[in-house]
Amino acid sequence: MKNISKYAKKVFTLSLAAMLTLGVFSAGTNAEMKITTKNENEIKAVMLQKGIYTLPNQILDRYGKQSATGRYANATPDGKVQWNVEKDYKLIGNGQLKISQNITLDGKKIALPMTLSSLGQKYAEFANVDYSKLDSSMTPIIIENTKNKVKMMIIAAEKLKTDGKKVAIGELFADGKHKLGVIINQSKNNIVGIQTNNFVFSSERDLKINGIGVGNTFNEMYAKFGMPVDVEKDNFEDTYNETKVSYGYMDENNQSYAVRFTHVDKKFDGKNFIKTKPNVITAVAILKMEAEEN
Repeated sequence: MKNISKYAKKVFTLSLAAMLTLGVFSAGTNAEMKITTKNENEIKAVMLQKGIYTLPNQILDRYGKQSATGRYANATPDGKVQWNVEKDYKLIGNGQLKISQNITLDGKKIALPMTLSSLGQKYAEFANVDYSKLDSSMTPIIIENTKNKVKMMIIAAEKLKTDGKKVAIGELFADGKHKLGVIINQSKNNIVGIQTNNFVFSSERDLKINGIGVGNTFNEMYAKFGMPVDVEKDNFEDTYNETKVSYGYMDENNQSYAVRFTHVDKKFDGKNFIKTKPNVITAVAILKMEAEEN
């Protein structure tokens, strides 16, 4: 998940070099699916929809009055982790987390991998797309179900370093809003990862891991999960700063999961970047890692 923000940023700044040529990637025989390539105006139209920048009030600090104290503090109560300091804690996971049993989307339990149609019937037709032909030189691209106007913007296609799986990273839009991001196994056409509120997006759907999600703080996360694998810091062209906290988990069936909670100190509201409360979680992502079959 390390490069997800980088690819989202590439789309947002409309870097359209090396987009997919028509005919290489198709949606099979399904006439409802429309593929748009090399169309800067179409990408702008998707990215500038007002509804995808509706910010949740619980993360905002519009007047900069919230200090980094209490639940918003820069350090954990036991002093073992400082959220404003980048550090690798060299942990592989906490066996007590039971992450795979406590993933919820809009309050309902889900399990990875999952089908596109399990997100809702409006997304079912995206399972007919042949994602296996995508590679990193072909993105971004917009796939639209012309019947219900749901769109998926594929912003990256890459091989994961963790397990060698080839994945397509997509963002789903409907009714003028950003719904959520998905990580699709290109060989199996199923969802192996979900992310919400990534980069400038404000996702309508709510992803929580063990009850922790957007609006909670890093210290509330720490109280639930304990020591993270690492804390990473990034700066994006002096526009905003990003802190990413990662956890790993392996279940009783030796299935591995990676979870990332992100804080950005400013979120985009469609016109301006608005300050957020210190150390509040602004984005959540989870990925199931599994080796590809030979």
